[in-house]
Amino acid sequence: MKNLILGVIAKISKMDAEAKQLAAKVEAQSLLIGALLLTIGKNGGMNEMLENVRKAINAALDTADTPLKTDAEILLNEFNNLILLTQLMETNDAEIDLDALKSIPGETATD
Repeated sequence: MKNLILGVIAKISKMDAEAKQLAAKVEAQSLLIGALLLTIGKNGGMNEMLENVRKAINAALDTADTPLKTDAEILLNEFNNLILLTQLMETNDAEIDLDALKSIPGETATD
């Protein structure tokens, strides 16, 4: 019974971590769109926009309590991942290779 309970707790914990990861992705995308609109409105450059978002997240990291700090770190990580993906698409072929995506272990791609 003890192992069953520990297994259930582990599943719940994993689901919670995955839900936070998904929420961080969505929020990072929202930050990117919001920052882009603000920057375009002020005729600023792309690097300025990215730096402003990073500064805002880092400021939240500095003031956040320990539980919120990890969430802010997830948000910063997801934001940085979005930027890296955008930069890769800009410098490489922008066409998505679904076969290559399907071959990545643990990842899925839909047709």
